[in-house]
Amino acid sequence: MRLSSALALLFVGIWGGAAHAASTPAEKARLLWSGPQGRVEGRACQAPAGRPQSFCIVWTGKGAPVSENIEGAPGSIATLWRRTSLKPELEAAPDLLFYAASGGSGLCGDYVALQFAQLPHFQKIHDCRQPEYPPQAAPATGPFGFSLAIPVMMPFGASDADSVSTPVPVIWRKGTFALDAARAKQGSLSVVSQAFKGASIGNETGAFMWEVRRHLPGQGLPTTTQIMLDLIFRGHADLAQALVHNSTNSHFDASLYWSDLCAILVADPNWKILMHGVLPGAAQVEAAAQTGKRLRERAAYVRGF
Repeated sequence: MRLSSALALLFVGIWGGAAHAASTPAEKARLLWSGPQGRVEGRACQAPAGRPQSFCIVWTGKGAPVSENIEGAPGSIATLWRRTSLKPELEAAPDLLFYAASGGSGLCGDYVALQFAQLPHFQKIHDCRQPEYPPQAAPATGPFGFSLAIPVMMPFGASDADSVSTPVPVIWRKGTFALDAARAKQGSLSVVSQAFKGASIGNETGAFMWEVRRHLPGQGLPTTTQIMLDLIFRGHADLAQALVHNSTNSHFDASLYWSDLCAILVADPNWKILMHGVLPGAAQVEAAAQTGKRLRERAAYVRGF
């Protein structure tokens, strides 16, 4: 996704301010926004049991304060969007949108939206962003949206560094985050494209089995998993399942791999928020997840090992 120069400069300022904010002592509240409806602050708060570090985004208005806990190490908070107009075309946008970065090599954090309609409430969605998928400011017309990167670890429990992700289009609808099904749709693959992806899956799974049988660590199945995600998140779960089954030989347990991958996807909190009942093929993925396992030994995918 490419941004205009003005928008790019805006985000440079946003993230520059966020980086400066990271040096603010955690015990001091930081004002994020102030207006007729009250004020929003980032402040330290009591950490949940088992999580020694945490912080909160707190709205204080005429009623009781409303807060949203951000799990993980205290990170910088950037204000990405402020509603400045009540024009009808901007109704499909939150009043305020923040990004709270938890840091780390995965660039993980949370988008936190505040809606003032009726009683103020927060909506939060987790993201491990890739640099090429920053959020978009609301356009002059049309919906407010951005692309979310949902990271997926390999079925056999690889590290975060070995995870893969694909951009998922997100829209603001009826006071919450939702999948932008119109942008997610993609036509079926051509015969040539299917053949190319099938060959990539066949080559990688063949190398994977060779590594497992020789007790080598290897790099797992990043290409295969990437192809699966790209197809699933565009509503082609049936094609993804057929492709991995038809492109692997009988010594690779494609059914086990597929069910484990589906189990990982369904276990992600964003799946229930965005995909369930909305994404074409979601029911197929959820059914396969029933027999899957989130962490499994690599050798389990190789028959006759």
